[in-house]
Amino acid sequence: MRRNILVAGATGRQGQALIRALLDPPALSAKDESLYQPQEQHQYHVYALTRKISSPTARYLAASEEVTVVEGDLDDPDSILKIFEDARANGGIWGVFAVLAFPGLGVVADGEERQGKLLADIAFQYRVQSFIYSSSFRAGELYEEELMLSGKAKANIESHCMELGRRGLPWTILRPGFFLENFNDFIGSISASVMKKGLKPDTEVGFIATADIGKVAAGVFRNNERFRHKVLAVIGEFTTMTHLYESHKLTTGKAMPAIPSGFGWLILKMNKATQELIEHCEKSYHARVWGEYPTWDTEWELAKEASKMKTCYEWFAQEKDERRAEGWNKVSVGKLVTGRS
Repeated sequence: MRRNILVAGATGRQGQALIRALLDPPALSAKDESLYQPQEQHQYHVYALTRKISSPTARYLAASEEVTVVEGDLDDPDSILKIFEDARANGGIWGVFAVLAFPGLGVVADGEERQGKLLADIAFQYRVQSFIYSSSFRAGELYEEELMLSGKAKANIESHCMELGRRGLPWTILRPGFFLENFNDFIGSISASVMKKGLKPDTEVGFIATADIGKVAAGVFRNNERFRHKVLAVIGEFTTMTHLYESHKLTTGKAMPAIPSGFGWLILKMNKATQELIEHCEKSYHARVWGEYPTWDTEWELAKEASKMKTCYEWFAQEKDERRAEGWNKVSVGKLVTGRS
């Protein structure tokens, strides 16, 4: 049986990772099969949502027979409704993967919230069988009221999905940690220095590779009933910045790329958004160790059940040659230095 999956954000890293994982699943060892064997075998066809079907990434995706690139704008509800209507001729949209563009550090996220709720509403209207929303890892319910900007938007989208779930929407929420790809290139050297300087030595951050987010999402689609109305903490490893630096050194033989700590300290002093990032990491860590987020370990185990995820050491070893597209996270050096991020 073929399942049609609409991937919102298909040309981004998470969207592409899901498409790869869904259409070309890796071979499993005998040991792994017992953990990750889907309940049923299905064929998947991806409807890759993009605002411009003429973009290089969209054209690349369209080369696959298992992918139909569809043009739509999440700020134009009619364009999204048309995609769902047109898909009815081919069995309809069975599942939706929703990942939304990060507006940028310190940027108002009203549009992000509006788009996420729109997708959930339309998915509910067309009775999709699995709606996956990729959110972000936080500090638990105790601190939800303190969230701002994109964090608050994500929490509000989650709440909206859960409300629709009480009326029949089969949602699953993924909460990925800090992307390891954020340490790539020169921007990554800034991130490394800022986090090393700003975080306490024993603070453990949850890290994840974007490829593994796609694998977890694919695992959810393959076992949708198992993960119905579940929250998954998509984290490859919780570790300190010191251990992260050591993992990089062990795998590459080179020191972790980082700007001088003095510059990292200066950016922290000048930039409110980076201060909020550090505060978020500290709060998330203490919520876990102080028992203020009692469900995090269960949510993490669920993600591991959906798919294996790489540790920082494994990611540096296996994917160190990958380079993210310039500007993918919409943070520029100039904006960081001037505080206009």
